[in-house]
Amino acid sequence: MYDLQRWAAGDDSSRFVEHFWSVTWDLRRQQPFDSAVITFPSMHITHEWGEDGARHGFALPNTLVHGVVEQVFRTTISERGTVVGARFRPGGFTARFGGDAASMTGRVRPVDDDLFGSPIHLDDDVTAAATHLDRLISQGGRPDATFAALTPLIDRIRDDPGIHRVEQVMDHSPWSSRTTQRVFRRYVGVPAKWVLCRYRLQNAALEIETDPDIDFADLAVRFGWYDQAHFINDFRTMLGTTPGEYAATYGTVRQ
Repeated sequence: MYDLQRWAAGDDSSRFVEHFWSVTWDLRRQQPFDSAVITFPSMHITHEWGEDGARHGFALPNTLVHGVVEQVFRTTISERGTVVGARFRPGGFTARFGGDAASMTGRVRPVDDDLFGSPIHLDDDVTAAATHLDRLISQGGRPDATFAALTPLIDRIRDDPGIHRVEQVMDHSPWSSRTTQRVFRRYVGVPAKWVLCRYRLQNAALEIETDPDIDFADLAVRFGWYDQAHFINDFRTMLGTTPGEYAATYGTVRQ
């Protein structure tokens, strides 16, 4: 239904940006397509254009800032369109531009003239828009000791399968529990518990997608839930569906 591409950020912008990405589609003479994406604890800047007229409540073409999505990012694509975006590292948007990421959580707004210090114009072309956006992001941002300390902590939450509880996150944090929570809200936009649960659910969802014989009770235990009931509840709360419903929609069917 669409073509998704990803590529590395430039050397200078990669301090803040995990990667750039684009989505293109041509659904003329076809039914609109409802897309659902399990999001990461990341903010995005996108440049969007197409024949569908408006997206996220804003007329096209437009350049938008997307805060962290706490459940599932849902959108409907139709006609012909394109999005090119920068996915920031958790905390990277605040490190580059300042402000409070929590004020953007669950929200989308157009890029204003203040974000980059002057008005910007991005061409409706994937390569040109991405190149220009990469250059703009790389041309600002001062060394940020808080972001530098936050990044390895988030990497550990993402990569260490032994971290299941917020108390364990605090054991690895360079700050007090209170300061850690304040840093997560200001830089990432969501609490540390949300980040921990989202990464565990990302990994659980991936196993559901790829293993047709998945055992949900075993999956819950391996990823640190007390029992299957708590796992199902968190899965439904954060992803809007039960593990069984998710498997029926996105899982691999054994042939």
